[in-house]
Amino acid sequence: MRLSGVDIKRATNGNWHGALPEVITSVVTDTRNFAAGDTFLALRGPNFDGHHFAAAVADRAVALIGDAEGLKLWHDLDNSKLEVDDTLQALGDIAHAWRNRLTETTVIAITGSFGKTSLRSILERGFTALGVKISATRANLNNLIGVPQTLLAVPLDADVAVIECGISERGEMARLAAMVQPDIAILTGMTAAHAQGLGGLAGVVREKSLLLAQLNEGGWCALGAGVSSLLDDNSICKPLHHLSMDDESCADVVVWQLVGRELLMRWQGQEAAMTLALPAQHWAANIAFAASIMLRYLNSSRTTGLAEVVAALSGWQPPAGRMKQCEGVDGSLVLDDCYNANPVSMQAAIDTLHALDGRRIAVLGDMAELGEGSDAAHAAINIDGLDRVYLIGSAMRLLAEKHPQARWFATTADALQGLAAESFTAGDTVLVKASRSMALESIVKLLCRQEVAHAL
Repeated sequence: MRLSGVDIKRATNGNWHGALPEVITSVVTDTRNFAAGDTFLALRGPNFDGHHFAAAVADRAVALIGDAEGLKLWHDLDNSKLEVDDTLQALGDIAHAWRNRLTETTVIAITGSFGKTSLRSILERGFTALGVKISATRANLNNLIGVPQTLLAVPLDADVAVIECGISERGEMARLAAMVQPDIAILTGMTAAHAQGLGGLAGVVREKSLLLAQLNEGGWCALGAGVSSLLDDNSICKPLHHLSMDDESCADVVVWQLVGRELLMRWQGQEAAMTLALPAQHWAANIAFAASIMLRYLNSSRTTGLAEVVAALSGWQPPAGRMKQCEGVDGSLVLDDCYNANPVSMQAAIDTLHALDGRRIAVLGDMAELGEGSDAAHAAINIDGLDRVYLIGSAMRLLAEKHPQARWFATTADALQGLAAESFTAGDTVLVKASRSMALESIVKLLCRQEVAHAL
């Protein structure tokens, strides 16, 4: 980013105390990541107040941004200080001001209950391989703090910026969508994930679809499987220009079929194929979705064929914690999918496990934030046909009661102790999956022969 002090005052409706900074090139909210020349913005939460940490970086800061109460703590600091009403809102306002400077960048915003990070990583792989300069969300920076940080990191010469937008409460998407103002909006899929804070599946659909309302003029949206009908069921109008993976007659849609690990794709009379690391239907669907988006975007400015895009996507590997393969003890294979879980992604992972040879073993933990439908969602998971199943957490007890052959543990700590005494053999595949709150990376560490990197 590169904004003047005047730009930032105008964006935030704030007031400068002291000298007006000529230029601000970075806004940082965590003093642990602070470098000389940054501007520090103090966030405030229920259990923390960033204003107390400003003194530690003041001698290296171009400026400080805080609220009225916070500025009282800074009276001895000889820095330019911007006073704003709400620092979180100000962070978003500054990011939006920078987004408005990205006139040569196509901003792609992704939301949905599942598949956001995988789709983002697929697009990043494909665009980069085709020479498109891309800036994208890092780690889990997809909320009201992370999205502004992601936007502020987009360089002016980026061809494409891919921004993940994740929400868990009402009102968050309206703020994120207004901040990002996408040229392309993507809804990957929707289920009752985070329904506890959004008001059931209908609430999830209403909130996430607010991203569509902020599409820039001339923009378009891409809808994953099942999304179009969910929008129709909730009386939500789709943008005039859109592609839906449910409409195979649409010229923009890549039609796909997974045969074993071979992903076969067709588009406008062209055919291409690639081999996946696992026979995962949800990976195949995401890759075909990404290919559809890339082809529509690329062919607006240059002629690009399906084979070229598929070649660019070949070799894609999932991000850490999302069906990542690691060598397990005694020659087994561990599928690390413990970053997150909801009913759709849980069943998709189990279905992938079913498609593999050898003994198939699942270690499954609770799915969080499902609201009133949590009990039914856990009890409905289909684990039939697996050779061994270990279930962890209070919600998974409901599934254990339906399947007496499954072994249940109340906590992750209990499961660690129990699994340490279990034996695995060459040819076994062990799936480990749960919501992030279950911290099943400790299980993965136990079962793998070497240290595994995990997403934040």
